[in-house]
Amino acid sequence: MTDFVELSDSTFSSTVSASKLALVDYYASWCGACRMAAPMFRRVAEEFKMDLFKIDAEKNPDARGQVDIENLPTLALVKDGKIVASLCTTREESLRNFLAENGIQS
Repeated sequence: MTDFVELSDSTFSSTVSASKLALVDYYASWCGACRMAAPMFRRVAEEFKMDLFKIDAEKNPDARGQVDIENLPTLALVKDGKIVASLCTTREESLRNFLAENGIQS
């Protein structure tokens, strides 16, 4: 099973820029929805053969500034080392539609 790789401000840029295809899960430790959705994010990332990163949005302001975050969890899609889109969701159907809209197929 695909495991999350925990990032910080100091590791964010170098790790994300080295990834061909990934999801970045912006979360907070107090966020129940974040904890609830994490297993689904893991399952979908594994199915789509994507790297899976996780970053605490409250403790890492530089990385948080890379995407527009209105609510948590927010996912950022990385293609060829660049963040290309983001989505706030806890629904698997929404995540799958988001990936399809961005040209990602399992």
